[in-house]
Amino acid sequence: MNESSDETVVEAVEPNDIVPDKIAKKIKYAWIAGLVSISITVILTLISMSGTDILGLDAWAFVDVALMVAFTFGIYKKSRVSAILMLTLFAANKVIFWFEAGTDSGLPFALVFLWIYTQGVIGTFQYHRHIKVKIA
Repeated sequence: MNESSDETVVEAVEPNDIVPDKIAKKIKYAWIAGLVSISITVILTLISMSGTDILGLDAWAFVDVALMVAFTFGIYKKSRVSAILMLTLFAANKVIFWFEAGTDSGLPFALVFLWIYTQGVIGTFQYHRHIKVKIA
């Protein structure tokens, strides 16, 4: 390989310098929201497993935690699929919880997270569209 082709590969692999702040912030806020969701779920699950029944959580909640960890890492890596799956998982969990509980408790909190995750989906799509245009 000659030197000029190596430089072209570096430009294609390291596009972070050319991504607008507006796009990067949407993605950053989404993976930070993922970390907050993971933390809250782990804490509530551990409290629930120690004997205090909170939201009916049991050890199966750690399956959700594992999925959230994977999707959050994917969002951090700017994966569109991970962003969509995280939004879907969060929305599905809220609908299931509200259906089983018979109440919509925590709705304002859930709406904030849904908005952040939706912005994360939009941000990942904007990121890939921006990179595609810059590289082409």
